[in-house]
Amino acid sequence: MTVDELVIKLKSVMNTWHCGTRPGNDGNQGNTLEDLLGVDENNIPLPDIGGIFELKTQKKESNSLVTLLHSEPTSPKTAIPKLCLSLGWPHKNAGIKYPRDEMSFRSTTYGYRHSDRGISIFADDENLSMIFDPSKIQLHKKDKTGTYNTYEDWFNSLSTRTPHYSDVLPVTYNIKDLSVKIKNKLDNTVFVLCKTRTNPLTSEKEFFYDEAFILSGFILENLITLFNTGGLCLDFDARTRHNHGTKIRVKKDNLVSLFKEHIHLT
Repeated sequence: MTVDELVIKLKSVMNTWHCGTRPGNDGNQGNTLEDLLGVDENNIPLPDIGGIFELKTQKKESNSLVTLLHSEPTSPKTAIPKLCLSLGWPHKNAGIKYPRDEMSFRSTTYGYRHSDRGISIFADDENLSMIFDPSKIQLHKKDKTGTYNTYEDWFNSLSTRTPHYSDVLPVTYNIKDLSVKIKNKLDNTVFVLCKTRTNPLTSEKEFFYDEAFILSGFILENLITLFNTGGLCLDFDARTRHNHGTKIRVKKDNLVSLFKEHIHLT
């Protein structure tokens, strides 16, 4: 298959609803697109631009952020469990579904601003770091989790925690290692976004592929810039006894900025 042939095939299946071909499969939307395109699972041969391109899909309805990959911090090695204990809050199902001491830590974290809890990220030539600055906490704002009255009440609880946050932070990624992971996973990628729905008559999942990117030539310098200016974020999602995985996520409009070459289909 050439790039031109792939573009024609993608356009032929985009912007119409398709019944899922792999019901019960978590990757149903991706497998369905592979079946529609008539390609082997997870890859497409594109000889005129240098080999095999991986096919990836993502659902659009959750929000406008695109998950590039899951990646855990380089240091400290047990960073996520320690973040739950030192900066987290009681899980809403603690003592119900989970043990009474179950803690939660969730944070969509940017470099251009601090979260209400005073958390941000910063990238340079060596590291991507998660930083906590107590002076940036919105002390009098209501705690959105409902476990504390305000963020000041949450912050006051941190002094009694073991480990203390000062012994955990900063949480860091080696930026070169992270860039290699992203390059290996996403360089030479066909990235397709889709909407989903359940057919009310058949109860089957259906997919509407309405945007696609053919990407190549990952740019490390732009990775650092996007982390610091808000185009990329770190998304933490963990509880004491289970880490759902830390995600590197990008705003859809910034996705192509990570690559030298791209074709955008709508």
